[in-house]
Amino acid sequence: MLTDLTRRIVLDILPDRKKETLITWLRRPPDGIDLRKLAFAATDLWSHYRAAVQTVFPKVAVVADRFHVVQNLHAVIHNVRRDAQSAASTEEERKQLNGLRYLLLKNEHNLTESDKRRLEVLADSHPKLFRLWQLRQELHDWYEVRTTPDAASVALEQWIQDARKLGIRHLDSFCDTLTNWQTEIVNFFHHRITSGFVEGMNSKIRVLKRIAFGIPNHDHFRLRIIAFCG
Repeated sequence: MLTDLTRRIVLDILPDRKKETLITWLRRPPDGIDLRKLAFAATDLWSHYRAAVQTVFPKVAVVADRFHVVQNLHAVIHNVRRDAQSAASTEEERKQLNGLRYLLLKNEHNLTESDKRRLEVLADSHPKLFRLWQLRQELHDWYEVRTTPDAASVALEQWIQDARKLGIRHLDSFCDTLTNWQTEIVNFFHHRITSGFVEGMNSKIRVLKRIAFGIPNHDHFRLRIIAFCG
């Protein structure tokens, strides 16, 4: 899905996620779409999107979408929690880990007194899980701070160093992603843009698919989406 972040509309729907497909579109967009003044582009963490934009518009700043960065960390937390449950040696320990899925994704200011007590217990029984919750909060706060890109880059490098100290393979893989995308992630502090509204467009498209009971023809599907969301 290609969108206009300023007008908050869908521009086009491509048939696949291949780099070559996007390059072709960027070089020759449909009539009425002028990309000559394109200054920045927000993408998820799919390297083909970054490569395509940089191939056609090498001076355009690519911004790694904040929502997708945090979403990847949430997946890490879910996997680590699930591994801890599988490794639990007693029924009591398994019960203690039940119901943590959403608690570990809660921001500090949303915690209830009951949540705080559970986290205090978790800090003693499973310190790595508790530290993961802290790291998630720190990354959330990092995005909220109004700072310079250089200072943000230094802070992100420190976060990566702190995260690697836990020695968790899922988290190490996420840190590799952050390092690989560091320039694009820090570009957020240049432009402060996200493609968060795209999730709303995705919801609209799901409604459209339900109404149509499936649309097997891509061209018809594309036109309906543009008419519905454009």
